[in-house]
Amino acid sequence: MEKDKRTYYSHIDSLRAIAVFTVILFHINHSYLPGGFIGVDIFFVISGYLISSQLFKSVSNNTFSIKEFYARRIKRILPAALSVIVFTIVIAQFLYLPEDAIKVAESGIWSAISLPNVYFWKFQDTSYFAASSYTTPLLHYWSLGVEEQFYLFWPLVVLILLPRLNKFLFSIVILATILISAGIAQTLISEHHSFVYYMLPTRAGELLVGALLAALLHFNMIKKPTKNTPLLLLSLAGIVASCVFISSTDIFPGWLYLVPTSFAALFIWSGFNQTSFTHKFLTIKPVLWLGKVSYSAYLVHWPLLAFYRYGYGEPSVFASIVLFFTILLLAFINWKFIEERFRYSSGTFSKLAFKQFILPSIIIVTIAFAVIKTEGFGLRILNDTYATELASTRNHAVTTNKYDYICQYWRLEEKHFNNSDCIIGDSKETDVLLWGDSNAAHYIGVFGTIAKEQGWSFRNVSHAACPPIFTDVKSFVKVNRYDDCANSIELVKTKLAQYKTIIVSAAYNHYQQLDSDFMSHFESMVLELNKAEKKVIIVGKAPVFKKFDRHCLSKTIIYPVKNCLNVQQSDKAEIDDINRQLATFAKNTENVNYIDFNSIICSNGCSPYREGKPIYFDSSHIETLSSWNIVRNSSNLNFTFEGRTL
Repeated sequence: MEKDKRTYYSHIDSLRAIAVFTVILFHINHSYLPGGFIGVDIFFVISGYLISSQLFKSVSNNTFSIKEFYARRIKRILPAALSVIVFTIVIAQFLYLPEDAIKVAESGIWSAISLPNVYFWKFQDTSYFAASSYTTPLLHYWSLGVEEQFYLFWPLVVLILLPRLNKFLFSIVILATILISAGIAQTLISEHHSFVYYMLPTRAGELLVGALLAALLHFNMIKKPTKNTPLLLLSLAGIVASCVFISSTDIFPGWLYLVPTSFAALFIWSGFNQTSFTHKFLTIKPVLWLGKVSYSAYLVHWPLLAFYRYGYGEPSVFASIVLFFTILLLAFINWKFIEERFRYSSGTFSKLAFKQFILPSIIIVTIAFAVIKTEGFGLRILNDTYATELASTRNHAVTTNKYDYICQYWRLEEKHFNNSDCIIGDSKETDVLLWGDSNAAHYIGVFGTIAKEQGWSFRNVSHAACPPIFTDVKSFVKVNRYDDCANSIELVKTKLAQYKTIIVSAAYNHYQQLDSDFMSHFESMVLELNKAEKKVIIVGKAPVFKKFDRHCLSKTIIYPVKNCLNVQQSDKAEIDDINRQLATFAKNTENVNYIDFNSIICSNGCSPYREGKPIYFDSSHIETLSSWNIVRNSSNLNFTFEGRTL
């Protein structure tokens, strides 16, 4: 076993440590570091710089070997990555419900063949009610997929272009490709968010930022600086600022990724030949140790957090600390016994490829297919007790898009206002509209029950994660959802003349948290409807239970010390204040009424369960079938519509 003789730069390990620390901290809790996800982008820059530096040197010296290049990639990347995939699939078949264990197995297969980003682009559920991506344990492998695919093409590009182009033109080609990649991301993110986030064409620019630095140094267009402490401090400040001020609500990736990647490149460049206090601090042993195990830390951190969240939800501060140090321990184990052991192994390329890629991939595929063929049970298929307990606790609730009569979409279209399935009640002709976001849609069963009892009907349309207001929605929606939301509202406005009564509801508390002026926007919308001589019925916000998990009862079979029924109401004071404000506003405004169903939901204590069974779909939405049932035979209901009372 021979150690790598290439030059070691300690400040690059420091940058790796910064990158992995920001990623882990962000993934433990977004509020700790809102832009911590840019650590992945820093990793791309480091990789682009280091690999391209070696590539430019070997191609220029006519010593480049495609076999040697990929042998190094296999030894550096695959053993540690494939070992984590194996353990993840095996553990998931014991911890995850069968249907979720199948998804882990499928993603494991795609990850083993270096296409995890393609899998998550094509098959990851991105619908409004999709399960949280934070319980998908191999999701982070998308970035490895991007890198591995990049290095399939990049050596060939360098082999072709480097001998044929002068240094200026070669560097301009790299710079132009960076800008094109970022521009594509910026342009497509609204309509093709998953593609932009996961795929190589929109991420290649980040790796090429590092490659551009390598090219400028290789061609002596810039020199490695001597003791340039101000630039090192500037780069560090830029990285920190990116972590603090960039957030998941920004357009990212896109032009914005040029900020953290440029500062990362500046850090690499300004860190050469440093003897300053800043450099010495950044290269103390704990920092360098974290840098050395950063790859393994990145690999293990996400599955561990996913396994915890799957059973217990968001970690407390104490749990976060325990998880952080557990990540470091697992990272050390994977680094010491897998990464370091195989990184310096020798042998022919074919033998190396078989032992470190083909054979482990066969093992992964075999285990994964076993999980899939047993319908997600894996070895649990031998445990009759588990199957019996699972059957007795299984939650069969389905998302709203499984019901033809629930007309909730990311983007409303003309056809949705012509669809008779969207009308609920005794007649398919109606002048009543139930409108809003998903918090309006989850009342469809409630109003459907009332309408059928009282002999009226209504049309329902809702735009997911989009507030029912007539002013600009930019402050209240994600960037990639802005066009869908704005166009949906414009379409609704053109249809309002057809309706005399508008029933409206929304996730008021959510939008209020995004912009404290939301309620004034909402009241302004109601006043416009009022001015147009519409009768408006405002429906209050239902209770929220952030720690509710509809599959909790099934998960307790495996996860210990988990009390499903003891779920506390979240944001109660805020929701109560909002509902009071809405009730007061309605009372003081002619032809505007207010109603909520919280007294019914909370008739025997406020809980997402009734008689031990869930009545919620997720933390803030009533389950569809339960929505039809909760008002039946209720003595707390006093809702009058067009002179009729239930």
